[in-house]
Amino acid sequence: MVRHTLIKAVVVAGLIVPSMPSLARSVVTVVIDEVGQNAEENDRNLTVGCKAFAPTVSQVRRYFLKAYPVESHVLTTERYSPCYATGTVEFSDHSSGRFQLYSGGTATLFWSRGGSVDLLYKQNRWHDPLACTYGLGDKPGC
Repeated sequence: MVRHTLIKAVVVAGLIVPSMPSLARSVVTVVIDEVGQNAEENDRNLTVGCKAFAPTVSQVRRYFLKAYPVESHVLTTERYSPCYATGTVEFSDHSSGRFQLYSGGTATLFWSRGGSVDLLYKQNRWHDPLACTYGLGDKPGC
């Protein structure tokens, strides 16, 4: 009797799960306004190096699908990079915002309806002029 009830519960759960809407949202639109920018304008070497940071629309789209929220400390200290790109992103749930995306895999997304979030995703396929210089310890992280 217990086994029969368990089988019924598994079958019912199997019917319910596929009918639930997906919680994952997709990226509908990415517009890149600027690439290769340097937040530390007085450093000419960085200005030259940052010009190599030019993520494509598909790379930025992938970034926003994979990135996750982090504390601001990660953006300003642990993964700091002055090299950035700017633009806008719109998601399938109709949320959208402006972004400042840094070569080290961090970004700040400024939501259109107010507020912001700092994000991180490290496994990006763009050129990072500061690769392997991140981290707070003796061993830099790539």
